[in-house]
Amino acid sequence: MASIERTAYPRFKPSLTANELQTLYCPTDDERAFIATHARGDAQQLTLLTLLKGQQHLGYLPALAEVPEQIRVYLCQQLHLLPLVFSHVDAEKTLYRYRHVIRTYLDIKPYEDGGKTVVETAVQHAASTMSDPADLINLAVEHLIQQRFELPAFSTLDRLVMHVRHEVHQDLYTRITASLEASERARLDALLHLRDGRTDFNRIKDTPRQATLKHLRQWTTRLTWLEALLPTHPFLTDIAHTKVQQFAAEAAALDVGDMRDIQHQPRRYSLLICFLYQAQVQTRDALVEMLLKRVRRTTTAAKKHLQELHDQHREREEQMLAVFANVIEETIHTPDDNAALGQGVRDIFKDYGGAEALRARYEQVSAQPFQHGHRCAINLAVDTWLPFLYAVLSGGFFLGPRGCLR
Repeated sequence: MASIERTAYPRFKPSLTANELQTLYCPTDDERAFIATHARGDAQQLTLLTLLKGQQHLGYLPALAEVPEQIRVYLCQQLHLLPLVFSHVDAEKTLYRYRHVIRTYLDIKPYEDGGKTVVETAVQHAASTMSDPADLINLAVEHLIQQRFELPAFSTLDRLVMHVRHEVHQDLYTRITASLEASERARLDALLHLRDGRTDFNRIKDTPRQATLKHLRQWTTRLTWLEALLPTHPFLTDIAHTKVQQFAAEAAALDVGDMRDIQHQPRRYSLLICFLYQAQVQTRDALVEMLLKRVRRTTTAAKKHLQELHDQHREREEQMLAVFANVIEETIHTPDDNAALGQGVRDIFKDYGGAEALRARYEQVSAQPFQHGHRCAINLAVDTWLPFLYAVLSGGFFLGPRGCLR
């Protein structure tokens, strides 16, 4: 049975602030006229107003004895009655008439006029994915209020919800185990049998040490073993993941003796299948997380190494750019004398160790996997001008119109 405190089932609060009393229980002019029309004496008007405001606030007609004194005193004040006037009408016939006129005034249907069907339909649909009884009760309350039904007693609602939930679970157990063959049943039964002093059921509950690369072999061995026990996924293809998790958690909370005591075989096998499936998923996830950590670590190390290489090659890049700048400067100063230009370029190369040394440095720079921004910054300065410099050294160049090198 679900605890009413864990649900949204409406109840009277132990105490209310003045603002809450004003908001929830102050009668409007229409409500005062309604009270005056259908009740004459002081006790009758207090009873009718109490039931009306209770129905509005709670969604059901409260028992008069359960109305907190703070609310009764406030309602007396609203009717300009002495605070000592707390008597209510006890005549069943009168109370029945009050309930009828309140339902008519608020356009609310009694629970008996179809509320049970509303609850059964809503909970049956939701129970295939939702698990917590309190959540299902909240859903039932929500649907009843939306369709303007009076709420039943909490115990009535709780029993109905639990019954529908049980029926849905029985159907799920049947669906999970429908294709289970005799050999597969035997394998599931074997999980509960002692082997080397322990059961495989308890071994599944035990997990290897922390999921780190150091313990990768343990987790890999565990996954191989779990998947060899039974391929569970085919049995759960049409079952909501939330229900699989719930059944797995239910199995994990039981010990071997409790699992053996489950006489309903579809339920026992379903719990074991979900339990084994969840263990397989968690182990596989742990292995994937190890891989992701390894990839992240490798990526970080690669970025660090790339930065180190970039720092190491920065000096070479700057030297190559300096050579290029000197060649440009030489070209500007000797635009019409090809022989002098060639000799000047050779002298520049000689100052930097010679053409072969520069070629070796260029190959080192060209082979470096630069980051995009750095690569773009020196593409024009290195990749395009060095072939031209070798053309200069070989004499295969000439100055075109406007002094452009061709």
